[in-house]
Amino acid sequence: RSRMKLHNCKYIVATGTTGRYAGCDLLAHPEVNELYCLWNCGFYSCESQVFSSLLTLMKHGIIPERIDYSLGFRHYKKDCLEKDIYPDFHQIDESQNIDLYLHDVPLPEANVASSYSIECDSYNQIINRFFNPSESVSTKKETLEKKYNIDYSKTIAVLYRGTDKHTEVTLAGAEEYLEVTKNILKDNPDFKVLIQTDQTQVAEYFSEQLGDKIIFFEELPLTKSSEALIYILERIGADSITWSQWVDAAFRCVSQCKYIVNHTGNGGLFVRLYRGNNKGIYQFDENGRLI
Repeated sequence: RSRMKLHNCKYIVATGTTGRYAGCDLLAHPEVNELYCLWNCGFYSCESQVFSSLLTLMKHGIIPERIDYSLGFRHYKKDCLEKDIYPDFHQIDESQNIDLYLHDVPLPEANVASSYSIECDSYNQIINRFFNPSESVSTKKETLEKKYNIDYSKTIAVLYRGTDKHTEVTLAGAEEYLEVTKNILKDNPDFKVLIQTDQTQVAEYFSEQLGDKIIFFEELPLTKSSEALIYILERIGADSITWSQWVDAAFRCVSQCKYIVNHTGNGGLFVRLYRGNNKGIYQFDENGRLI
């Protein structure tokens, strides 16, 4: 285990010096078995570190009993930086089986689209055990489904990530996403289009082009700035936990749609992971090309 390298996370076993066990007697907690996230970037960037670290632990025969976000996710904690917000978003299903010691399973790379094409049951096992939606996220997802009358079997989802993403990958233009969407609509003229984006301009563009076919979640904020939305919300004092729960609920809705026009990045990766397969996905890669 000393050679095991995790992705911006720390695995704690039988220690009383970290997190909720800080200052405690080691003998008082002899079976500590927890994974702590140490990352402080965007929400799905943090989630990706946890997912990759869990896969690494699986390869070494380790299944954490608990995941803790008290040492990371700082942009999403307005009042208490040490709060563990894992329960705000997820719950563990201990009944989900985990295959161990599978060293040939690759780690997904968020900004490399080819990583998304891997059909891997081990990925699904990790998602189904550790990334089930919390009650709050599930309730928000149900609210969106009912309010917008979503029929997943007749919906095309478009996930467009703008703002500062251009610093990491080459972004395809909104018109290219629209072209793919219109081509799908030619064969499915009765379908709706769920547009999920962080940019006001993109949402308005799709609305102008597709009219009443558009489904857009009013519960999620947008920005016209090129700056990451998390930093803007942080400055104006927005409730980032609640906002992020709405985002996660929306992404889970996106993952269930018949077709998805997806971007390459941490959010796009988690839509794929929530979906559990690659069926019906059109992907713009890290070079802005449709694959």
